[in-house]
Formats: sequence, structure tokens, C-alpha cells
Amino acid sequence: MSDYQIVCLHKPSFSDTPAFYQSGFFFNEPEHLSQQGDGIYSLIIAINRQTGQSEARCAFFSESNKVISPAAAPFGSIEFIDTLPDSILDQLISLLIAEAKSTGASVLQLIHYPSCYAPIQTNRLSRKLIDHDFQISRIDQCQYLPIANEPFENQIAPSERRRLRKCREAGFQFSCWSSPQPDTILTFIQNVHQQKGYLPTISYLYLRSLLRTFSDHFSIFTVRNGTDIIALTITVRVQNDILYNFLPVSDPDYNTFSPMVMLTDGLFTYCRQQGIRLLDLGVSLDNNRQPKPSLIRFKQNLGARESVKLVFDKQL
Repeated sequence: MSDYQIVCLHKPSFSDTPAFYQSGFFFNEPEHLSQQGDGIYSLIIAINRQTGQSEARCAFFSESNKVISPAAAPFGSIEFIDTLPDSILDQLISLLIAEAKSTGASVLQLIHYPSCYAPIQTNRLSRKLIDHDFQISRIDQCQYLPIANEPFENQIAPSERRRLRKCREAGFQFSCWSSPQPDTILTFIQNVHQQKGYLPTISYLYLRSLLRTFSDHFSIFTVRNGTDIIALTITVRVQNDILYNFLPVSDPDYNTFSPMVMLTDGLFTYCRQQGIRLLDLGVSLDNNRQPKPSLIRFKQNLGARESVKLVFDKQL
């Protein structure tokens, strides 16, 4: 008998879902999955018979003619333990394909987590998916900061160091907003988006719901001039040791100061204090979801490294 049991749970309840073997990625947790799309999803898991814990998982949703993982999150895909046997990973992928076909969909799409989150798993899974006739349909570059003991300002370009110093000399203050007010946050974000001509990547109503539902995972950080917010970001604690800088915005009236540098400096320090090893700065795309060179260059000036974020498609 195999050491693993591979099952597909349809519309699983929280109580039906075996615990994952470790603190997994927040976007793959049942609590978040239930908030995505219509909240109806299926979950394929590989359960270790000895521990009763899940050591691999993939949640998927049906959308018109497509089966997709995730429905409404930066990523979903297959998450698994380093030591998962190849044969079990193959079986899980085969069951995923069979379940997707049974829905009548023509395409199965997996939006994968940034490779810097789990390089070993990403390389293994990429090879396996290609073996199962998946194609890489999109490659995005995301930027991230590994959190080191060296001070942030020592790692950034001289131009950004001058801007950081300018913010400090102006008396701007970075802080974590301990009791954030969702409506105030959303009003500031909407105003900045309108002034800069940015299209929202997430509906404001859905964002408000996430902030209220997951206050333990979503944190708000600000840079203020006195009492006025001049820069703000919404972060997500994706895992115990990963922080995602999800939605950073800054008041264009303060462009000459570039308060986003001070905001990133504060996040870097916060990560060091919290034992977080990786600060994900996200992808750098324009309104047409094409690479935005100016934003990529800015992140590079902050010392960011690059990581791929892959999307896999399979014709069914």
C-alpha cells in the first residue's frame, strides 16, 4: 500500500480539509479559497497516511470554459513538500487533469507562485507539468528583496539614498497602521489611481472585504507628513517568512521626495524585526499587463533581485 492517499474534495468544508504539513501559502488556505470567485472550489490533496496531514495540494475553480487555479488571488498552483515522491506528484497532476476534463472545460490553467518563494518545488513542478503536456503561457518577472542584516540604505543606489535622506530631513514618518480604517485606505488608493490614470488590479469592494476578513494577514503601512498620509501600502503575510508588498501607492504631489523609498526602507526593517526572509515587491506591469521599465528600474535601484512567475496552460 502507498504511503499516500490522493483524493479530490468537491466543495470541501473547513472540517473536511486535512491540515497542511506546514504553514503554507495564505492564498492556498481554505479561508482564502472560500473568498475567491463564488467560493465554490475543488481541492486535490496528497495525504500522508502516517501523519494524516496533506503534503501536496491544489485548489481549482471552474470558470465558463476554463478550470483555473486560483480564481481571485496572485497565485494558486500546486504546493507541496520538498520530500514528496515524484510518483505521488505525477499521480496528483494526473488526477488534476482528469478532474478538469470531467468539467467539460477546454483549458486547465495554473498560475504559479514566484519561483523565489520555493525554488526547488518550482523547478520540479515545471518539469513535471511539461511532461504532462502543459505549456508555459506567460512568464512575468517579479522583484523581491532578500532580507539581510545589512541596513537597507547600504544596498540601494546613491540616487535613492539621497531621496531617503530627503524624506528623513523633511520629518516624514513611517509606521504600521495599528487600527486601519478600510474606507480611508480605499479613498486614498482610489484618488492616487485616478490622478495617475492607473486601472485597479482588484475591485475596491473585494479589497474592502479582504481587509475586514483577514486583518491578521493584511497589514497597512504608511509614510506621513504630520498627520497626512503621503504613501501607503497594503501587505500580505503570505507565509510566516514571506511578506508581499501587494498594493503600494504614493501621493503624486510628493514625487520629488519619492516617499516610496522610505516606505520600502520601513518594510525592510519590519521584516528583519519579524524574522521575515523575503519581501516580495510584485510584478512590474502597466495597464496593459506589459512590463513597465521605469518601475523595474526603480525596484532594481532599491536592491531588488528578479524571479520568474509562471503561468501553465494545458489544452484538455
